[in-house]
Amino acid sequence: MTTRIEFPLASGGTLVVESEGTGAGVAPAGRGSLERAGATVRDSLHTVVNTASDVIDAFRALPRRPDEIEIKFGVKLDGSVGVILAGGSAGVHFDVTLRWSPDTLAEADDEE
Repeated sequence: MTTRIEFPLASGGTLVVESEGTGAGVAPAGRGSLERAGATVRDSLHTVVNTASDVIDAFRALPRRPDEIEIKFGVKLDGSVGVILAGGSAGVHFDVTLRWSPDTLAEADDEE
């Protein structure tokens, strides 16, 4: 059965997230249910922002600080839980790319 979860937006309006669920229940044929989330999208994403900040801070603390940090991870919105960092298994998978410019690396070598 298709479930639709409506998340209010802090700026007004709503975001409707559709998911294929296996929940039991009766619904008219061809229609899914519409649930209202308990938090706004902004409030739900607060956890994602804090997670990204912690990961970035950890890489900024490296002795040779990268010029660029790129992090990719999946996010799943859930009406009752809020945000779930989505992974293919029990863990969460982060793709992290760190970049240093040749000038930065040369400066770091000169300091040693």
